[in-house]
Amino acid sequence: MNITAAQWKKYAPLSGEELGRRLGIDGANARRMIRKAKKDPELIGLDWFGGRPEPITLRKGIAVFDLHHPHHHSKLWHNILAFTDAFEPDVFVFGGDNQDLEVISHWVGNKRRRVEGQRLKRDYTRFTKDVLAPIDDILGDDTERIYLLGNHEDWVEQYIDEHPEVEGFFEIRNNLPLDNWAVYDYGEVAKVGKLYFTHGTYINIHNAYKTAQVYARNVAYGHGHTYQAHTLTAPLDVESHTATQLPCACKINPHYRRNHPNAWVNGFGVFYVQPNGNFSLYPVIAVDGSFTAPDGTFYE
Repeated sequence: MNITAAQWKKYAPLSGEELGRRLGIDGANARRMIRKAKKDPELIGLDWFGGRPEPITLRKGIAVFDLHHPHHHSKLWHNILAFTDAFEPDVFVFGGDNQDLEVISHWVGNKRRRVEGQRLKRDYTRFTKDVLAPIDDILGDDTERIYLLGNHEDWVEQYIDEHPEVEGFFEIRNNLPLDNWAVYDYGEVAKVGKLYFTHGTYINIHNAYKTAQVYARNVAYGHGHTYQAHTLTAPLDVESHTATQLPCACKINPHYRRNHPNAWVNGFGVFYVQPNGNFSLYPVIAVDGSFTAPDGTFYE
């Protein structure tokens, strides 16, 4: 079957299956005709298969959960900083439990842990030096900065409730340079397109299913220090939604676990958001602080 150059201008954007239907032949023969036509000098420059889609402006972001400084995985954090510098995100999310804050935890209040040599002011100062200052130096001035507070940060508020005389001195907002960050209290939710971020509520074995069921939104969260995802779909025109538990950026063998086995996994999340709010979320799993980024670059 011969097709003229004028006809190919009309047929070029079609897939092999669609071309086959138009010509009354099977798709395999139609695809062979397309491959042959693409080599014809007279047909160079045609918009085959519709050409490449028109580029759209994507917002790209990074989400780091459960850093637990100073018990963070220092090598992983170093590599996340290097990746952030290369990636140039439009959004950066700290997902809560960014600091461990062991010195004012309820475990300390119950006398179950020793805090000799630990000081809250020192924790704030070191976190600024090790975490906030380096990431602020990398992020652009127009980068959206989201800072979620987790259950560990909530220990500060619990401590103040028990010791109201320290109100105004101990609060995270009063001790960390977070003027450029949108700070969300523990349990609150930040929204980027159709993707919602919160620290996390459930740590049961099916926590992703429970989170998807309760929030009924696309949610990225941490809290459980591992990776899990669950998608719920509905009939008719209701969009599906997925809850994704992103892995942690802290050490996965903490001293209080006494070397007992756990399901903790290191890593973080990378996401792209379209103008209409639709998104793609990529969990990045790290081993011994190393990982392969979505673009294929290996950070060792």
